Amino acid sequence: MGSIFYKDQGKGPTIILLHGFCETHQIWDGFAEELAKEFRVITPDLPGFGKSDLPTQPFSIYDIGRQMVDWVSSLKIASPVVIGHSLGGYVTLEMAKISKGLFSGIGLFHSTPFADSEEKKINRDKTIGFVQRHGIELFVKSFVPELFYQKNHPKLTFVKELALKTPINTFLGYTQAMKERPTSENFIQNIGSYLMILSGIYDLVIPHQNSIEAAILAKTAIFKPLEDTGHMGMFESSNDALAAIVDFRIHRM
Repeated sequence: MGSIFYKDQGKGPTIILLHGFCETHQIWDGFAEELAKEFRVITPDLPGFGKSDLPTQPFSIYDIGRQMVDWVSSLKIASPVVIGHSLGGYVTLEMAKISKGLFSGIGLFHSTPFADSEEKKINRDKTIGFVQRHGIELFVKSFVPELFYQKNHPKLTFVKELALKTPINTFLGYTQAMKERPTSENFIQNIGSYLMILSGIYDLVIPHQNSIEAAILAKTAIFKPLEDTGHMGMFESSNDALAAIVDFRIHRM
């Protein structure tokens, strides 16, 4: 197993925050510090991002979930809550499928249990081809602004700069893995309040309606819509997102 880099701060019940695609643990800077006033907060770099080793290719989202479960187990943390942003949510679901009892709850932060639609799979293939031909920079320039509902948000440049550091093998490997990931519909059907879903009302990546359907499927899952927010609630609705996560962590003790 490759090494996982992580930042560990605060004391108390543990929250693990998993970043999304073309991000690193740094996406949680500031946000994690606020949570660390009440909890122990761990923010890793997923395999291949930041300072964590890229797994042998090809790999699946399940493979990443398996590696992250082994990493959490190695830390000997008692019943953490794991919350994943976007891609991080896909990994979180796989982690819970592999070892549900290891966690006291999971959160999907602008993420979905549903597999890619056929249209989305076609678009992922197009993205792979585009990046293979032109590199990551052109993709990032068009991709990152679409993550924000607030187009003049001061963090937009930071997210763009972070995304540009993504190694091309990481980019291509994860794009393929996301395309091929299976649905988690059966898994969440009776998961209840073990699951929290945070949804941006103006999210263009994971549409709000998709999150509503996931919450309905999970029946008594905790569902929190974020107003005036696209795909980056840790920046665009940080106070509301923090309050929701704090409340969820307290109730999952």
